[in-house]
Amino acid sequence: MRRFRRVPGHSWMLVLMLGLSGCQGLLPMVPPKPSQSEYLAVDYQRFVSGVYVDELANKYLKLECRFSSIMAGTLPGGYSTARYMSFLAISPGGYGIESPGHLTVVVPKDIADIVFTLRHGEQIQVYGRAVPVIVQRKFGGGVFKSLVLEADLIQKQ
Repeated sequence: MRRFRRVPGHSWMLVLMLGLSGCQGLLPMVPPKPSQSEYLAVDYQRFVSGVYVDELANKYLKLECRFSSIMAGTLPGGYSTARYMSFLAISPGGYGIESPGHLTVVVPKDIADIVFTLRHGEQIQVYGRAVPVIVQRKFGGGVFKSLVLEADLIQKQ
């Protein structure tokens, strides 16, 4: 068994280096929240298509859509019902044979009052961060990711 010689005064530096190197992978890389005018406008269909998950992940976006319904007690993984609620949104054009799928919007409870005033089909603009979530695992070990929008602000149109 090999023994390492301890150099007096250097053990704190070793602990610090090991601690810092391990912490980098644990903290998510989230950019600082921009001002409202700096949110990037994104087309609803592009957001929900699933094709641009990696390009839009963790970006601050504004999205026009229509309110569909509150998702009572249903949240994507990583969100606590103690701090968040969610609702479904549909495309700005509403329902139709060519309309893309639903969008899950996650809202912190401290700004959720507006959600309870929305009516089905009401036009809204949501400002928030695009958060990638795992929807399902593919056969063979792959992962299917999708985006949810974590709202910072919801405005009626």
